[in-house]
This record gives sequence, structure tokens and C-alpha cells, in this order.
Amino acid sequence: MAHYIQKIALAAIPILLLAGAGAQQQRPFSHKYHLTQVSSCQGCHTDAETSTKAGDNVLPFHASACANCHDETHIKDPRKTNVTKFSHAQHVKVNPGPIIAAAIRSGTWLGKESEKPAEVNTKDACLACHHGIEKSEAVKADDGHKHYPRMADCLTCHNKINPPESCKLCHDSSMTFRPATHTAEFVDAHAVKGKIAKADCASCHGRNFTCKGCH
Repeated sequence: MAHYIQKIALAAIPILLLAGAGAQQQRPFSHKYHLTQVSSCQGCHTDAETSTKAGDNVLPFHASACANCHDETHIKDPRKTNVTKFSHAQHVKVNPGPIIAAAIRSGTWLGKESEKPAEVNTKDACLACHHGIEKSEAVKADDGHKHYPRMADCLTCHNKINPPESCKLCHDSSMTFRPATHTAEFVDAHAVKGKIAKADCASCHGRNFTCKGCH
């Protein structure tokens, strides 16, 4: 009898190990795949189109979005951003895609060349701002804000640039956005050496700023 029980226990070990391995390994989340299963981003992000606050959690909820296909889901908390005032509801009403695309084509887009999206979706308001997320096959922790809107995207519509007052439209006034280069010696250093690329300043100050605008 003891020998029989031992045989059953040994036979069960591989099954237990496989079950344990499956529990520890979660399949990477693919936006690309899920967009083939729903008609729009709102199919999963059900609260996004009515959200009026930057602090709202607009990630999918298991009961309302995932339970139809998944018995269990593990959705992390939303990534933190420096934006404190934002309305998804307002931005889905007016698709910014054509405006952003036109700014890039005309050369008036204010971002750095390295940040410029390869293409902008002009038909879907969500994908117009969340560049390339429809092609993402795995959400990674080190992606940072890879698919978040760039400041230059926002400035195509919010183009009355007057720091710091204009910054307060979306950011909390208590936040400090002064770059690390802007030290007490910054004025003399960049004026003399002339090493500061004006294009790098555009995402905060616009293209038409003058030195006297700050000094």
C-alpha cells in the first residue's frame, strides 16, 4: 500500500511542477492581438471615453473587460505621470491625429527628431496620441512612457506657450520642470559657448522664443 501511494505521489510531481510554472509565468500582454478581438480601444478601456480627470484609472477592469475571455487577470496600477489635469472624454471628441500629422509634415512639430513618431494614426483619436501601441506585442516594465503622447503632440493644439503659466493648464504648479542644465550659471554658459540647440528648447518654449523672454 505504501509503495502504491509513493508511485502516485511521484507521478503527480511533474503535473504539480507544470502547474507551478504556469502560475509564475504570465503571458506578455499584446495590444496588437487584443485589437483584433475588439472593435476599438474602448472595448477594453471602458472608462476612458468618460474620464475627465488625469488621476482616473482607465485601465481595463477584469469584470467589465477581461472576464469574457480570461478567468483571471493581473493588471498593474497605472503608470505615474507628471500630468495632473487631463480629460480623455474631451480628447476623444476631437481627433488630434490629423493636426499632429500636419504639424510633422509642415515642420512645425516642436519635438526632437529622436522623438518624432514614424507615423500618426489620423483615424483613431486614441492611437493618434498613443503612437504605435496598436503594434505592441508585449508591455514591458522598462518601456517607460514609450507609447504616451509627446509634449510636442500636445503643443500642436495647446499652442499658446507662455511658461510657466501655460504649463499649469496640464501640470500642477508645485512641480518643477526646470531641466538639470538650468543651473545658476546656465545664462552665462549657454550665452557664451552657444552649445544649446534651440530645437531642444522648443517643447517648453516654442520656436519663436527669444532670450529676453526669459532673461
